[in-house]
Amino acid sequence: MKDFNEIDGRSIRQQNIFNQSHDNLVKSAIDLLKNPDIDNDKINVSLIAKKAGTSVATAYNHFPQNMVDVYGSIFALAFRNASEELALYIKTEKNIEKQIEAFINTQSKQIVELGEAIRVAFFNINEIVSSGNWTQNEPFDFLLDLCKKYYETNNNIDPLKLTSDTIQTFNGALFLWMRFNPNFGVWSQFDDEWFLKEANNSFKKALLLQDLI
Repeated sequence: MKDFNEIDGRSIRQQNIFNQSHDNLVKSAIDLLKNPDIDNDKINVSLIAKKAGTSVATAYNHFPQNMVDVYGSIFALAFRNASEELALYIKTEKNIEKQIEAFINTQSKQIVELGEAIRVAFFNINEIVSSGNWTQNEPFDFLLDLCKKYYETNNNIDPLKLTSDTIQTFNGALFLWMRFNPNFGVWSQFDDEWFLKEANNSFKKALLLQDLI
């Protein structure tokens, strides 16, 4: 009989290999989607596998629902990166309001960094949600937990309403940023700098709706 620690160690190594392969595939997908010389409609799992230097079978093992899983994985990567950055921040910053603003800031920076890749993913959001695989631990839930903590010292606010108002304001800026077009007058103003400014003010605007500042 094999030693339990040996079996457990092997499982951990296999999971690490799987995670590394997944991240490589997702990053390859992002690179392709951000490439202005490649038509997004022509990007598929096979092309992503080729870019990542892995087999198509391996890629489909990670993305069994085709591109919907690719887009969902891009969202998951952005949320994971923002959450990890926030985890480091809150080790030294205990002010909940600053934690909320930092979380929003990291989210908006991740979106800008992903650029066209996240735009394409957002345009497929209904399909992603319908798949049922990408609705856990989303930013709304994370922000709601922070707003509930904020309520502990500011109990004249409604944490659910504060979360909803913040997300709605943030998404309003996101909606306009998604349609940024440098060659079209109306949409040329909604660039990365504009989005970062508007998105990062979303929590303060939500507080205004509750007559707090």
